[in-house]
Amino acid sequence: MKILNQYKEFGSGMGFPSMKDFFQENKYENQDKIVAYLKAGKPVMVQTSVAKDVFTGAPLGTEKVFLSDGTYGWNSDLAYYVEKYNLKLPKEFEKHVLTKGE
Repeated sequence: MKILNQYKEFGSGMGFPSMKDFFQENKYENQDKIVAYLKAGKPVMVQTSVAKDVFTGAPLGTEKVFLSDGTYGWNSDLAYYVEKYNLKLPKEFEKHVLTKGE
């Protein structure tokens, strides 16, 4: 399984880049489709903590859940960062999402 949330803000360590390096100034093409896809992932594991914005500390009003589509895995709050901060995910994943609907 390919893990999407490999950013230093998720505590992944290991020299992962900051999400900020992939923030876009504006919404980008197919962003809404990607957010919907991320939100529709199948739950694999639920944590006993509340998701918070790693930049502001504000609670997101949801629990942390690890989701998957069988090929990729991600934290449930990843959709929040794509939606709020226009986080651009890897092109390989975007292509995966967009070809799933064809």
